[in-house]
Amino acid sequence: MTKAIRFAAMMLFVPTAAVQAASFPEKPVTLLVPYSAGGITDQIARILADKLGKQWEQPVVVENKPGAGAAIGTAAVANGKADGYQFLIGSVGTVTNQFMLKSLPYKTQDLEPLLQISEAPNVLYVRSSLPVKSVTELVDYAKKNPGKLTFANSGIGSSPHLAAALFQDKAKISITNVPYRGTSAAIADFLGGQVDAYFDTMQSMPYVKQGKLTVLGVAAQKRVPSHPDVPTIAESGIADVLASSWFGVFIPAKTPDAIKTEISKAITEAMQDRQTTQKIENLGTVIQVRDRQQFKQFFDKETQRWGELIKRLNIAGS
Repeated sequence: MTKAIRFAAMMLFVPTAAVQAASFPEKPVTLLVPYSAGGITDQIARILADKLGKQWEQPVVVENKPGAGAAIGTAAVANGKADGYQFLIGSVGTVTNQFMLKSLPYKTQDLEPLLQISEAPNVLYVRSSLPVKSVTELVDYAKKNPGKLTFANSGIGSSPHLAAALFQDKAKISITNVPYRGTSAAIADFLGGQVDAYFDTMQSMPYVKQGKLTVLGVAAQKRVPSHPDVPTIAESGIADVLASSWFGVFIPAKTPDAIKTEISKAITEAMQDRQTTQKIENLGTVIQVRDRQQFKQFFDKETQRWGELIKRLNIAGS
């Protein structure tokens, strides 16, 4: 019996999914971003896509499908073909969609968290022309001007939106939320002085140095090591304002386990490359790789935490 015949005979006893995984990918892969181009999720996706493309020797194309608080892009993956050739890089919107939208265009059980990449604590910034220099002064300003303080966010149910809602709740103030279709659009108007405040990551610190923004505090338990001069919001007397943006890969739940494992292994390998992680860190995030089980546990906790806040505050979506 020749080697070719023996190999063919062996393949008869190998599950189809395992054979597919061994040769995955055999064609271009799409990494879908449910936000506009230019934002932090989009930038992370492009960094990851570039590295995966080199590892796989196949193009990994980033496609943006913004809208409905990330639900449109998320639905495209959840309802798409479960063969591994299209997956999602999502953020907090993947948690909040089910609570914010009256009609969710996909079933939550059809999407599975596969691997977390990084996270970034939200930082409270205000336009430099606003007459405040601390969280305490901002709260005083809001109480003297109820409902007039405007907060930009990158979409209904996004991390900046929830951080602002949590801050409003804990500080006992009234604010007006101004939603945008992605981070880049929100920051553009924020820098233009059309809105007063915004919860972003450390990526906006250069604007502070340029005098365009004022940084007030970080929504974390501890100060960020790279910017130890920025106090936590709790240090200003507003406790329990803890909110971060996080970024991870999601895949259709019915994707064969062998394909999920192959994609997870490839992303894990990519995240061990120092040049890749450095680029992601330069966006103001901290590398936080959680495997399939760890990410699922984290995702479930986020779902419970933000779901309770959204219901209690009756935060409306569309």
